[in-house]
Amino acid sequence: MKTRQYTVLYFLIISMLGFACGSAKKLYEQGDYYQAVLKSADKLRKNPDHSKTKAALREAYPMAVNDLLDQVRRAEVSNPMFANTESVYIFEKLNRMYDEIKRSPGALKVIPNPTSYYQQLAQSKLAAAEEQYAEGIKELNVGRRANAKIAYAYFQMANKFEPNYKDVQDKIEEAYSSAILTVLAQLQPVQSQAYQLSGDFFYDQVKKVFRQIEGNEFIRFYTPEEAQRVNLQRPHHVLTMNFLDFVVGETHTQERIEKVERDSVVVGQVKMDDGSIKKVYNTVSAKLTIRRMEVVSGGILRYHIQDEYSSVSLRKEDLRGEFVWYNQWGSFNGDERALSKEQLAICNGKMIMPPPPQELFVEFTRPIYSQLSSQLTRFYDGY
Repeated sequence: MKTRQYTVLYFLIISMLGFACGSAKKLYEQGDYYQAVLKSADKLRKNPDHSKTKAALREAYPMAVNDLLDQVRRAEVSNPMFANTESVYIFEKLNRMYDEIKRSPGALKVIPNPTSYYQQLAQSKLAAAEEQYAEGIKELNVGRRANAKIAYAYFQMANKFEPNYKDVQDKIEEAYSSAILTVLAQLQPVQSQAYQLSGDFFYDQVKKVFRQIEGNEFIRFYTPEEAQRVNLQRPHHVLTMNFLDFVVGETHTQERIEKVERDSVVVGQVKMDDGSIKKVYNTVSAKLTIRRMEVVSGGILRYHIQDEYSSVSLRKEDLRGEFVWYNQWGSFNGDERALSKEQLAICNGKMIMPPPPQELFVEFTRPIYSQLSSQLTRFYDGY
């Protein structure tokens, strides 16, 4: 069904491009009679006396009608299962020519009695609805989720051709219920004896990933609370997440002492015998002490996807994340001019306290979230 829809879309795009480019006469010469008619009608609406366009319309219209009616007959032979479905699109083209000529006074002078195919279109739509409905019933009766997805598309097409055809609305709901994949997401709270930590921010971001995946209309994620609210008895998948291990605020301090020098520094000036002033250059040095505090936070998130109907483990991964917060400050003895700008900035700094544990927890979960987002998206892309 998707292939058929893409094919229809492709031909619509090609038709639009053809309509936008070239003259009616050129389109006729290329054998594109349908587009030649549309182009002619449009041009004659603006310029009713254009002789070449009138000639092109006069020749193209009967050729276009014959060509399209031949397509209807060929569809009955080449694709009997969906002959009426194909005929719908063909009769719509025939009626578009009719409408375009009717609303173009210049075109009506050339083709005073264009043929309407609205009755044939209505009959084809009804028959096409039956084609789509019948195929939907076949697929739905297979009893598998993949077939229910196909059936859903068939029933949607049937309803498009003939709104409320038979019990198609009920069948759409039935097919959708059979096609949807339900996932119960059990997001375990963070367990810590040392800190009062919350995984709410992380899990809120994860729920956004669920909503993105639900762009596929056949996948739905539920938290336990949501599952209870909709009375979800047995999900297809159970997705469990919990932090296996983590550390927040592991502190390390370092001290580094080094001698720094810079040569060719102006240290003074002398007056020469001729009265001129000359700069004196020398090497300057300083003893630099840099202190660095690092606060390391990191952990492991495990997620596990299990098929509840077969009890098969579909995927289990441990994702790691780390965040290192640091602060540097220092001091020096000696000539300030021996220091670089960066070193001087460190010496002008001071010791500051690290962020609170909750903030550090959020930071180390960011790389975990990035991994989890891409992996879940890829996994459910196949469903």
